[in-house]
Amino acid sequence: MNQPQKAGGFSAGWGNPSDPNSAAGQCLASASSGYNNCAPNGAAEVAAQPYNAKFPYLNYIDFLQNSNVSNYDALQVSLTQRTQHGLSYVLGYTWAHAFSENPDNWSFFVPIDSTNQRSIYGNSMFDIRHHFTVSLTYQIPGKKTSSQLLEGWSINSIVLLQTGAPWDINDLTTDFSGTNEINNPVGSHGEAWDFYGSPSDFETRKSFNDANGGNTGIPYGPTGDPNAPTSNAACNAQAVKNGPLAVAALANLGCYANGRSILIPPAFGSYGTTSAGEFRGMPYYNVDMSITKVFRFRERLTAQFRAEFFNLFNHVNIANPYGGPGGGNGFTDPSGTGGAGFGFQNSTPDVISSNAVLGSGGPRAIQLGLKIIF
Repeated sequence: MNQPQKAGGFSAGWGNPSDPNSAAGQCLASASSGYNNCAPNGAAEVAAQPYNAKFPYLNYIDFLQNSNVSNYDALQVSLTQRTQHGLSYVLGYTWAHAFSENPDNWSFFVPIDSTNQRSIYGNSMFDIRHHFTVSLTYQIPGKKTSSQLLEGWSINSIVLLQTGAPWDINDLTTDFSGTNEINNPVGSHGEAWDFYGSPSDFETRKSFNDANGGNTGIPYGPTGDPNAPTSNAACNAQAVKNGPLAVAALANLGCYANGRSILIPPAFGSYGTTSAGEFRGMPYYNVDMSITKVFRFRERLTAQFRAEFFNLFNHVNIANPYGGPGGGNGFTDPSGTGGAGFGFQNSTPDVISSNAVLGSGGPRAIQLGLKIIF
């Protein structure tokens, strides 16, 4: 309720770029030295707060209510095979799309532009488009012998295949809008950047040599040349189209590019255009299997030996950059991370969540068990 408002169409913290005394004017004046004087005016932000004159001792005034909007649509199909010739299975497939402003009842994300609550409406953190599971049991035909070695065997398997979860830009380092909402203690959604191209170009992947695959620095960083802020011509050309303050932001922070798509910082004094959950993490594939052998000693006494294999093929599952178990903002802030690991969290889900439960994305695990039933 106390967010600084624009004055005359200009951001409170940056001011009119034609005014040499404003933060924006001073930023543009330093172009020849590489835009090294670009930061919003904190005093101007405070002065622009609607309740500053009457209650100067109040800073953030947050109003929370059950006003968030969410939608979920899905096609759900299941197929069950009762035991026939020793084979039984349950197959399930869900094709879905989930939208939300906040992911759950316990997370509060305040939009950078509080006058536009729907600006954080988009793909939910839990928007899994395709989810496929198979649970299968096969009772191997046996032959009765005195040792029971040729009977009582079965093979069981659970297969889970699903597409990647969403992630988006949450810049909590650079106050592009000049509102200082990135420091809102309730929990800011963060400033967005400007994206041009296909989100599929920025999907998380295993390779470490592309724009979002674990680089140690921003791929196309500042050059110090105001006429060519980065070494990427596409980034430079788009920033020029967006205006001099966009060129200044690019010169300060650099950009990301992959395929035919680019991600550049918004112009100082503006809001970025990326939407919530615009990009996708890696898919999740897992196959578990077990082999069991049953010995029957008497009518009421049975022994079951089990050999269980979790992540049978030792497939590498990478945690989502943001959201899900262990989700944080360390990999979705394009300026705060300095590019280190942006869009790529180099760990498996079980490690990130500090909860190494079998079947939660860790390496292959094998365990043997004996169950006595009486």
